[in-house]
Amino acid sequence: MELLRPRPICRLINCDDLENLDAEGALEELKKEQEIFRLFPDIYAYRYDFKRISPSVINDFEYCPRLLWVQHKLRLKLFTKGSAVSLIRGRLLHERYERAVSVFDNVIIEYKVEIGDLVGVIDVVVKKGRNLIPVEIKAGTATREAHRRQLQIYIHLLNAKYGYLVYRNRVEIVERDDNALKLLKEIRQILESDKPPENKKCHSCVFDIICKNILGEI
Repeated sequence: MELLRPRPICRLINCDDLENLDAEGALEELKKEQEIFRLFPDIYAYRYDFKRISPSVINDFEYCPRLLWVQHKLRLKLFTKGSAVSLIRGRLLHERYERAVSVFDNVIIEYKVEIGDLVGVIDVVVKKGRNLIPVEIKAGTATREAHRRQLQIYIHLLNAKYGYLVYRNRVEIVERDDNALKLLKEIRQILESDKPPENKKCHSCVFDIICKNILGEI
């Protein structure tokens, strides 16, 4: 039995029972998986190794390059109590979807790719003859453009022509575009820099107090 084309998340698995997940419940679930630090009333963090570049940090970069730099220096992933719900809901949907498609003979789950200092884990890889097609499951709050760029990097790494973005109620085909690799170069330069990049939107960011503490601005 082979998987020919991925189906949308909520057409393959049950999504309804996760809609009532609250922030407190999400935090408790996160604590089962890793150590969680409470830095401020609404700001939490868990340990994260930024030593090697991963396409998954593209969303952090698009949210704020300055905050990405600060997280790298702290070796912590920052999140708010409210975003914990999205984190856990996304992880549970990933696990259920991957389990559902793992029954197919031509599917590989959690496919790890490593080239130099670049490392990533592709949610699902579909084998079509001698070709490997990357499939990314997207249930979080990252932008569509961040999703596309991350997938395009995986498409390049697998030398594929296209890949799939799987959302709750739709599937999108993304064509190969090696220009996405330029973004990784920009991210690498930021993480290797001794100084953080400029950002003019800090006054409206919940993580502003973290950045100011690290940079000695308060």
